[in-house]
Amino acid sequence: MNDLTPSYEPDAGQVILEGRPAGPGGEAGLVPVAGVDLAFDRGDGHLVRVVADAGDQVVAGPSGQAVAGAGGQAAAALLLNRLFGLETARILDEVAASPAEPGAPQPYKLSPEPVLCAALSSLARLYAARDTSPVPRRSPWWAAEAAVLAEQAGLPDRVRAEVGRLGGTIMPQRTCTPGFDVAAEVEELEKDSGLPGLSWVLDPALVPAGFIRPGLSPHSDLAVRHDSGGNRVTVAATLAPGADGAGAARCQVRLVDPVVRRVLAKADFRLTESRICAELRLPVPLDELDGAWIEVVEEPHRPVRSTQAHLIQRALRWADTALRAERAPAGLAPQAAAGDWAALAALAWQRCRQDWAAAGDSDRATAHPAPGAQVPDGQAPATQAPGPACLAEILGY
Repeated sequence: MNDLTPSYEPDAGQVILEGRPAGPGGEAGLVPVAGVDLAFDRGDGHLVRVVADAGDQVVAGPSGQAVAGAGGQAAAALLLNRLFGLETARILDEVAASPAEPGAPQPYKLSPEPVLCAALSSLARLYAARDTSPVPRRSPWWAAEAAVLAEQAGLPDRVRAEVGRLGGTIMPQRTCTPGFDVAAEVEELEKDSGLPGLSWVLDPALVPAGFIRPGLSPHSDLAVRHDSGGNRVTVAATLAPGADGAGAARCQVRLVDPVVRRVLAKADFRLTESRICAELRLPVPLDELDGAWIEVVEEPHRPVRSTQAHLIQRALRWADTALRAERAPAGLAPQAAAGDWAALAALAWQRCRQDWAAAGDSDRATAHPAPGAQVPDGQAPATQAPGPACLAEILGY
């Protein structure tokens, strides 16, 4: 059972239901209706958290229909009643009206209805996979699968929105996503061919949506090369199919010192066919750098993040790599053998755990990875909840 405990946050005016924390794969978020935020574990799919706006909740009748309230409040309360039972709205009203003292035991425990929870979880994880997938967001297969999952979750407005994205779409050619070489990626990772003193991570949230095509792993999201003669580092990325090359002028590559939160060097990108490239002039020789990071940002004045924040972002990206490799999507690498995908998943989980440990999160560093991944001796594998098929990646376009 996955019981969640409700509490009230008066400053935010929200009721928060907390369940088991997410594992090393992190969370996938979903706002199924206005006023309700859900977070699911990206690995096993369990419901991690529910955040609901407090206020005049709607009590549902015996068949689940709303008998009070209107608009968004009604939709939010009905969803919560469907997810946790017909007494949910009343319970959350009581929690908000009489919050428990800090540290006091909470008398209520709510457990989600498994079928609905699985559908919502699959939808959330599909969106998370789409955001880091080499297959473009404009592929109609993302919307088609999302519409089916939204229908299973009883979200008619989202079904209409996803079907609307399909309207007038011409199916793209399979060649829009070139095949990747999984075996070569594994070989590069096994060689651990990084640059001493220099790390990098591509955060999709910091660049225009659908602009850069992710690689198979954080290692290949960006191509980073060092020219010792000129003491320069070249950073290149591949544009997503159909991306507007003008976006290169809005992005910048930065070399940062996260310890002191300082930008050490920066450079604009230039467009070369389907790639963007930039050259960073290092302020000191590479072997004198210690703990520097390369990042790509759309906003040049964005504050530099801490070392811990960089490590967490990369840990999540490694987990994303592992989860995708476990699905072994044929459309991304038609020539890849099952063993190649399995090797990539194992390496990615290993790097994921290393980054969580370096970030100071020992719980996630030693937690059960997602189903199918190698686990430390003495630990049992996790139990998988039904997840998205990711048709766009299976078909490769």
